[in-house]
Formats: sequence, structure tokens, C-alpha cells
Amino acid sequence: MRKASLKLSVGVLTLVAAGVVSGEAAARPETDAEGELGVRGIRFFADDSDMAAPTVEAVARPAPVVTTAPAPDPAAPPASVSQTVADASEAPHVTRPRRPAAPTAEAVALPALAQAATDNPPASVPASAPAPVTMTARLSDEQVLKAERDRLNGKDSPNSNTPAEPPLPDDGLGEEGAFITADEVTSPEENIMLARGKVEMRWEGRLIRADEVRYDQTTGKTVATGNVQTINPDGSVQYADRLEVDNEHSSGTGDRIAYIDGEKSKLFANKVERLDEQTNRLSEAIFTPCELCVKNNVTQEPTWHIQASSITQDKKHRVVIYRNAIIKAKGVPVLYLPVLWHADVTAKRSSGFLMPKPGFSGRRGATLELPYLWAVSPYTDIIISPEFSSKLNPLLYLELNRRFYSGDLHSRFGVTNERFFDNDGHKWGESATRGFMLLDGKFDINEDWRWNFTAQRVWDKTSNGLLSWSADTNGNPVSTPIAAGLPISNFYERYKVDEGFPYAGDFSSNSRRLISQINLVRQTDTAFFSASLMSFQSLAIGGQHRLSSDLATSPILYLAERDRNQPAVAPMIDAYWSPDQEILGGRLTLSANAVSIIRKTTPSTDIFLAPDIVNPDNRGPVDTARANIGLSWRRDMVTPGGLKFAPFLDARHDEYYLRDYYKTGYDLQPGEEDTRRVSRSLGTVGLDLSYPLLRKFNGVSVVVEPIAQIALSPDSLVEPFLTNEDSNAFEVDATTLFKANRSPGFDLYEGGKRLNVGLKTQLSYDSGFRFSSLIGRAFRKTTEENFYRLYKIGNTTYKYDASSLANTKSDWIVQADVDTGRGLRLYTRQRIGDDGTIRRGETGVSYFSANTQLTLRHQYDKTALLGLKNNYNFTVVDGELVPTVGYHDLQLFGQHFFNSRWGVSAQVSRDMLRDRWLRSEASVIYKDDCARLELVYQRDETALLSNNGKANESISVRISLATLAPSDDDFVNVR
Repeated sequence: MRKASLKLSVGVLTLVAAGVVSGEAAARPETDAEGELGVRGIRFFADDSDMAAPTVEAVARPAPVVTTAPAPDPAAPPASVSQTVADASEAPHVTRPRRPAAPTAEAVALPALAQAATDNPPASVPASAPAPVTMTARLSDEQVLKAERDRLNGKDSPNSNTPAEPPLPDDGLGEEGAFITADEVTSPEENIMLARGKVEMRWEGRLIRADEVRYDQTTGKTVATGNVQTINPDGSVQYADRLEVDNEHSSGTGDRIAYIDGEKSKLFANKVERLDEQTNRLSEAIFTPCELCVKNNVTQEPTWHIQASSITQDKKHRVVIYRNAIIKAKGVPVLYLPVLWHADVTAKRSSGFLMPKPGFSGRRGATLELPYLWAVSPYTDIIISPEFSSKLNPLLYLELNRRFYSGDLHSRFGVTNERFFDNDGHKWGESATRGFMLLDGKFDINEDWRWNFTAQRVWDKTSNGLLSWSADTNGNPVSTPIAAGLPISNFYERYKVDEGFPYAGDFSSNSRRLISQINLVRQTDTAFFSASLMSFQSLAIGGQHRLSSDLATSPILYLAERDRNQPAVAPMIDAYWSPDQEILGGRLTLSANAVSIIRKTTPSTDIFLAPDIVNPDNRGPVDTARANIGLSWRRDMVTPGGLKFAPFLDARHDEYYLRDYYKTGYDLQPGEEDTRRVSRSLGTVGLDLSYPLLRKFNGVSVVVEPIAQIALSPDSLVEPFLTNEDSNAFEVDATTLFKANRSPGFDLYEGGKRLNVGLKTQLSYDSGFRFSSLIGRAFRKTTEENFYRLYKIGNTTYKYDASSLANTKSDWIVQADVDTGRGLRLYTRQRIGDDGTIRRGETGVSYFSANTQLTLRHQYDKTALLGLKNNYNFTVVDGELVPTVGYHDLQLFGQHFFNSRWGVSAQVSRDMLRDRWLRSEASVIYKDDCARLELVYQRDETALLSNNGKANESISVRISLATLAPSDDDFVNVR
């Protein structure tokens, strides 16, 4: 009896291990645990690790202990017959009670699925115990329908707050132990074992339930019938009407299978067959990740599902083949494929085609990208993606990813041979090779040392045959040839290349600039060192040409800045060190920095004014080398009365060397030198003071904190020979108001005697309402000449204070934030002059709730000297340059759902200065538990995407399906 019962349990459980239904069979995309790129696909079968079950002999050794429940009392309620098989080493053993049977998947999910029993049987009781009294509440029709829907979706029963089938705990049986219990275990014929009535078995962490299990020792076949249910250790559940498997694990079948994984994805099949050790097949299969809703006793169509006449898993060739695959949306077929295949996900890495990427645009026509994954090795993969267009020659994309023991390498390439084409798709000039390269890698040398690099480049240049048209003095169009080999600005936009300006490496740009760099870094708790080499390529608009004689409607060729105008950094070194011990009670930091900048052409006057050169045309490319050492010290203290004060000290010495001060070929005059050496020593001592005052009233806490900073430095000397490479863009705001040196780099340094004052306030209400503000400004004893920008207009040089830090008084800094604690937040940040005018400001409001997200932002700048309002000309009034409006923008992002399904969203960017929309988008959204669909309207008036000065408009559909990749956004990531 012991051996026969053991064979019975192993035989049925073999079906699970054989891959007919398995806890590892997850109908969802897979990625390997190490995060490596793998082929994604729908997974229906177990992997190879699940294909072998322990033999009867393995389970039987050492000899198990078998206990049988006492014979039932005829007067007592029927009691189940329990048999336990466990390792002899486990003593004493416990006969585990049977868990109530869970409801099975309903037949409404698939017409071939039979209606399963829904009653939960009571747990077994000892024969001598009285029959338990069970009270069952009567459910309403709505509760019954909800119960059916929850069972179909693998959710809770209506009277339970816990998941119907949570992950199973460790049953203590180990890998070789097994357990079986049933209402009745008999042997009706020789070599036939039959378990009937609420059969439950445990083995390898799985729980199997069935109405009847029959095992034939002669044929080695095990058959489980009636509400067959398998609960796996991960909480996934399979249901079936009938399962059959042989004792050699070589074949098996299942009828009317339903599977629900831990993420509630569902798989149904009329038949599942294990044809041999290498081949499994599902017939009449349906997969969906969506919830199945029941209305009027009829299962509603899910949002989407995949239906196939058969699905075959060929493990030998590592491929899964679909026959007559149909993708349906709400029951309506939207895509039919007679044959579809993908790599078998039981193989962690396998080569094969990925999801095709169709598209359409006015510039390129209909497009189709066909990516192919080549799994070169467990740590290397290559994706080859030819893109075919109805209007253009093919474009070949290549992506290579490789993992090393110390880091990762990523690379992307694109190459084509095509003529230049405009935003209407018209071609100009001759064909040329065009493409891009984006490489990056980062590697650890040891615990303290690391290195990384990027290599970024675009090849897109003018060819022969291009003409530039303009109007002569009489207004007639005339043409001149455009030189070949000039860089074009909008390759990424024309070919819709996503992520063309990736954030990689230690340095990145916030403009349309590509950076090639290599960095070596050492970092510990007390020290930092880095050495870097960099070169640049700009795709910012550096010029434009009209390509046809019809000047009003002519397409425009946008040129980028020439590569020779970009500097090279070779090298840049930074080093900092702070001792562990405090020095004079404070923190000491020693620093060193060096940089060499090499140029081929003369930089702009913002960088290199050279006022000692009478003719600006004689300025040279001016290569610069700089080295400096410095130290800083600071000690924070608090008096018993609550006054916070912190004395600080900064000191630095700089050495500069400049060469090629004059242009090549210039004849130096007496007293003129082509090289310059400059030495300077800089220092600052100061004191930070603040006195936070706290007062708590009824329901509100108030903090008022006056702040002051005193900084004393020698007056900075104007060095007319020095270039300004790293300190061109800075201003006073809340983040820099209390900095002793507000210059962001090394080339400029703030000197003189100065006082920075401000007042912070904060109100915190018990209701969650918060208000904070800052108002302050900077004062100087004398003007800071280094912070003025100099502009030559004719023979006159003018000074302009763009930062508001050069004069004796800065602009007022005003900042306020309000948080209602109920989803509404407002903020404003302003620079206000003494006359009350706003020189620069930003104001915004945002609101967040369960159904709504809204952000509105207004930006304004009136510190520019050249702009639309003065026709990009300098304006001089009373001997001073007058600023104009640089930009005036309004931006809106909003999303609102009217109910759980339907919503709208919008992204709007308005250039109020030029009275035009920039990039704007509005969409209508439908979403549910397994899909999101958007009907999107887009409008773009930026120069690189507009058509002959007119807005580029499009309507598209975005579809994102659960377990499948979303469709692409139509916006290109550009800056």
C-alpha cells in the first residue's frame, strides 16, 4: 500500500514537472535575473530545470513512515483517509490537514472549459469528533457575479480579505518528501490505485487538488480528473479538467487548461501536450493579462488578447512557433499572422527577430524597422536594425552591448547614403554618407578607482549641388553655391533618432552638443581626484540657407557650428583632500586644479575680448593653460542664546599661460607678444551669521531667521589678457546669494568688501499648510569690474552688468513657496530691480490629486542685450546699454481622468515674445488594467521641424499593452 500510494503521488506530480503546466510557466515577458538583454516573448512552458521529477526509489529512501487514520465510526460523519510519506529522519512527523479547495477558472473564459465546482469543502476532522456546524451566508446576484469575476481573475473570494492563493509556505517535506490525502484511496483492480474525493497532494512545494486520481502501475500512467488545480510556490495557479502523464515523463496531456500567474496574467488552452522531452504543444490557446469581467452571466471580451490555433515549443532549436495567431481588441481581430515565432524564453539568451517598428511621416513616408538580436555570448549582444522608407534609401542601425567583469560598454551606430531632404521630404544636392555614433562605457578598476568614456559624433554634411538663394538689392532672387562639407544641424530630427544626446560620462551638456570624453576618477572618504580629456561637436543652428528661388516658401537648410570652432580640453585635473581630524575646530580642504584648452579658431568676445589688440580681427585662437592650488576652512558654532555663526577662509593661487594671442601670420609690432603669463593670488575671510527664532501659536509654528554674511577680499584686478572660459553664465539668486565667491568657475573671482543679507520665514500649520519665503540682496563697497561684460560698438567699449553683481547693490531676490497640503503648490522666484521692474522671474502652480495632475509655469527674462524687441541690435541710451526681453514663455502640463477609464492630457509651450506655439501636444486617453491608448495631436513650430515656416502638425495613436512594449513617442529628445 505504501509503495502504491507513493507512486500515485509522484505520478500526478510528474505532470507538473513535465512542463504541461508549471509554476515556472509564466505568460509574461521575461528578462534574465542578471539584467542582461534577452528576447522578450510570451512564456507558456517550463524551463529545463523543471523537466525531471525524482523517481519513486529516490523518494522512498530512506524508508518512509506511513500512518493511516483510524477506521471511521459508522455513526460518525465520513472522515478522510490520510496517508503521509516523509523521510524517516523527520521524527516525529505530522499529518498535514487538507486545505480547502479553491474555485477553478470558469468555462465562460473559454467555451471548451467546463464549469468547475465552486463549493469549498470542509476540512477533514478526526473520526471521533462530532461533525462541525457550517453556516453559509446566502449571496446576492451581484455578489455571485463578483465572485465569478474574482475567481476568473485569480482574486479573493467575496467573503475573504486575503488572497485566494498566496504563495505557499515551506511544507517541510524537502525535495524527496511527498504527502497525499483523500476521502478514499482504493485498489479496484490489480496494479490500479484510485484516490477519490477531495484529493490533495504536496510535493516540491506544490499543492495539487483533484476530484479523482488514478494510477496504473502496469502502464505507468497517472490520470487526474475533475477540478484539477495546481498551486505553485510562487502563488501562481493552474486549473484543468483532466491531466494525464506517463511514469517516464516522456509524454503527457492536459485538457481544458487555465493558468493564472502571480501577476494575474491568464492562459487558456483546450489541450496541452508534451510530445517528447524537447517538444510541448498547446492547442486552441488564448492569452490575456486583462481582467475578465462577468456581466449578465456572460464573460465580457477582455481589452485585448492573443489567440492561436496552436503554440509549439521546440526546446532543441530554442524557438516557440505560433500558428494562426490573432491579436484581438475587445474581441475584434486587429492583426493576423499565419506563422509567428520567437526565441524560446527557457534559453536565457537566443538570437532572433524583435518586434518590428512601423511608422509614417511626411518627411520619410512609410517606414519599417526590423530589429534582429544576435546573442553573441552570455555577455555580448548585437542588435542589427535596417530601417526601410518609402521615400529614402535604407538606414542601418547597429547597437552593441557588452558586459565585462568590471563594467559595461554600450554603443549605437546609424549609417545611410542619401541626399539631404527637407521637412517636406524633397531631396536636394548629391548623395553622401550620413550617420551617427554614440558610445559610452564605465568600468571599476578597484574599490577607489574607476574610469569612463563617451564617443559621440554625427556625420551629416552638405554635398555638391546645393544652392543658397537670397534677394539682391532689387528684390530679385539670386543664388550662390553652398560649400560642400559644412555640418548640418538636424540629422536627428530628419531621421527621428531617439536619445540622440544621451546623459553619459561625467560631463554632459544642456544644449545641442555632443561630448567625447575619457575620465579617470579616484574617490575615498577624504579625497577626490579626476583627470579628463574632452572634445565637442555642436548641432546648434549656426547658419541657414534658402534652397529655392521662391524665397517665401523655400525650405531652409540649417547648418551647425563648424567643428573647428569647438575647443578641446586636454587635460582637466581636479583634486581635493580633507583630513579626518578637525583643524582649529573646523573643516579644512586642500584643492588643486589644472586645465589646458586648445582651439583652432578665434573664440567669441565673451571669452576673449583682448582690449589691448586695436584691431579685433588680429585676435588669435588663444590656447590657454591654467593651474591653481587652494585651501578652504570653515567652522560652524552656536552660542547658548541660539545665534549661529561660522567663520570661514578661502585662499587660492593661479598661474596662467596663453599662447597664439595673435592670429597666424600677423607681424608682431614692438612691445607685442604672442604669449602671456599671468600670476595672481586670491583670498577671502568672512563670517556667516543667522539667528533663527521659533514661536508656536495655536495650530501654527512660525520660524523667522535673519541671515547675514560678511566677506572681505582684496580688490580683484582686471586682467585684460585672460580668457573667460568657465565663468560666463552666472547670476545672483537664492542659491548664490550667500556664497562668498559667486563665480561658478576659476577664471573670474569675486573680490572687495561685501555684505549679503536676507530674511527667511516659514509658517507650518497643523493642517498641513506650509509657507516659506526669502527676501535678500547683496551689497558691495566698490564695483566689481571683473563681473562687467564689455562690448565694442564702433570705437566705443560699453560695460554691462548682466549678473546684477558688479554694481554696489544687487537686484532684490524674492522667493516664496506655498504648499496647501492638499495637492496644491505655488511658487515664485523673482529678480527685482530698484525701480520695481522684474529682470528675471519664474512663477508656477501645480496641483495633484487622484485623477488630476496640473503644472503651469511662467518664465520671463529681461537681461539680454540682443533680442526680438530691438531687432537684435544693441540699444544705447545716455551712454549705457539697455537690456531687452530675452525670452517670455508659458508652459502647461496637465492630465485629468473623468473616471477610471477616460481622460485627457496636454503639454503646451508658448513663446509669448514671438507669439507662437513651440512644441505642443493634446491627447484623449483610454486606459484599463492591461492597456493604455492615446489619440494624440502634436504641433511643432520650432525651426528644425517646421515646414517652410509653418507649424508641423500630426495626429498619431500611442498604444501600450501590458506585457508588451509601448509604442514610440513622436517627440525626439532634443535640447
